[in-house]
Amino acid sequence: MSESSPTSNIQYLPSTQVLNVILDASLLGLGQYHPQARTGVNRVAEHLVRGLADSPDVTLSLAAPSHLSETLSWAHDVMPDYRLPFANNPLEMKVADVEKKLLQGLDKSSIGSKILRWFFYKGRWMLRLDTSKIVLDRYPARTIYHSPFFAIPTNIGADRRIEKVLTVHDLIPIHHPEWFLSGEQAVRQAISTLSADAHVVTVSEATKNEFCEYTGVDPGRVVPICLAASRQLFYPVTDPRRLQETQERYGLHGEPYLLSIATLEPRKNIRHLIRCFGRLVAENALPAELKLVLVGLKGWKTADWLSDLKTDQQVMARIIFTGYMPDEALAPLYSAATAFVFPSLYEGFGLPPLEAMQCGVPVITSNVSSLPEVVGDAALLVDPTDADALCQAILRVVKSTTLQKQLSDDSLRRAKLFSWEKYTRQHIDLYRKLTSP
Repeated sequence: MSESSPTSNIQYLPSTQVLNVILDASLLGLGQYHPQARTGVNRVAEHLVRGLADSPDVTLSLAAPSHLSETLSWAHDVMPDYRLPFANNPLEMKVADVEKKLLQGLDKSSIGSKILRWFFYKGRWMLRLDTSKIVLDRYPARTIYHSPFFAIPTNIGADRRIEKVLTVHDLIPIHHPEWFLSGEQAVRQAISTLSADAHVVTVSEATKNEFCEYTGVDPGRVVPICLAASRQLFYPVTDPRRLQETQERYGLHGEPYLLSIATLEPRKNIRHLIRCFGRLVAENALPAELKLVLVGLKGWKTADWLSDLKTDQQVMARIIFTGYMPDEALAPLYSAATAFVFPSLYEGFGLPPLEAMQCGVPVITSNVSSLPEVVGDAALLVDPTDADALCQAILRVVKSTTLQKQLSDDSLRRAKLFSWEKYTRQHIDLYRKLTSP
C-alpha cells in the first residue's frame, strides 16, 4: 500500500514568532441552539479552535460576525478554561453577555429560551446590531483572520493590514443545487465575496482543483489540508461484551452486517446501495443472516423511495435503520462490521470512510471527488453509478475472509497518515508563510 501522506508537500517552518489569529467561531455558536447545524463542518471548526488554542505558537481570539451570544455560550460551555478573547465590538459583547447569562438557566429547546432569544434578536435588529462588527484596531498588522466556513466580512476583506484565510469544504451546493431542498447560499456567498488578496484552504486536492477551475483563483493561493478522525472516538473495539451490547441495542444478535453511515439524502446515494443489496438478496448471493445497517437521519427527497421499499418485505427484513447515533456510540458498530460501504456521489473530503478505516474495517467506496485521496489503495473503489461494480465489490469482501483481513490491515495503516494535530500544524505553517517578511 502506498504510504504517501496527503498534502505531504507542505514543509513545516520553524517557530520564530507568536502568531495573532482571529478565528470566526459563529458556526459553533449556531450549533448551540440548532442541532441540525452540528455537522461535520461544525466538528472540523471545533478541532481547529482547540488545536490553535493549545498551540504555544498562536495567540488566538474568536470572532462572531453572527450569532454572537450563542458563540459566547459555546465558548463558555465547551472551552471555559481558555477564556479566549473576542474581536467583536465592546457594546455588542455586553449585550450578548447579558443574553448569554439569562439563557444559562434555561433548557436550550424550551419555550422560554426561544422567547428570550427572539426578544434579543428583535432588540439587536432595532438597534442595528443584528450584524456584528469585528473591531481590529487593537490587533497588529499581519494578524490572520480565518473563517472556517462563512463569508469573510466586507470590512475585513478590504483591510490590507489583515491576512485573510477562508476554508472551502466543497462546491456541492453550486454544482448540484438539485441535491438540496433549497439553495445553500453560504458557500456561494463566501466564494463570491472573497477578496483578491485572500488565501483559501480546501480539505482535499480534489476540492482545490475544482475551486480553482470554478473561480480562476491562482492555485498558489490555495492550500489543501486534509481532515482527520478523532482517535478518542474511532478505534478498533475488541471487547466482546461491548460489541454485543451495541449490536443488540440496534436489533443485531450476532449476525454479520454491512454498515453505512450517512444522512439519507440524494448525494449520499443510499438508495443505490439499498437497490444493490436488494438485488443480491433476491439472487440469494449473500449469506442468509447478513444484514445492512444504515445509520443516519432521514434527509430530503427520500420519502417516495423509502415508502416503496417498505413493500419489499424480503429486503426490509434484512435492513436496520438506526436513525441518528452520537459519535461516541459508533466505534463498536464500525468495528464489528463485515465492511463499510459508502457509495457517495460527491464528497469534499469524506470523513466516514476514514473513521471506518481507523476502526480497522474493510471499506468499499466511490472512485470520485476526494474519496480516492482519503482511502488511497486501502479500499475497494467503484463507480457510484455502476450497480454491477458495487454488487461485485460487496460479494468479494463478504465471501473472502482473506480479503477482509487484508483490507482491515490496510485501513489501519492508511488511517495513521491523518491526525488533527497534523491538521493544526499545517494551518500554523500556512499562517507563518503569510506573515513572513
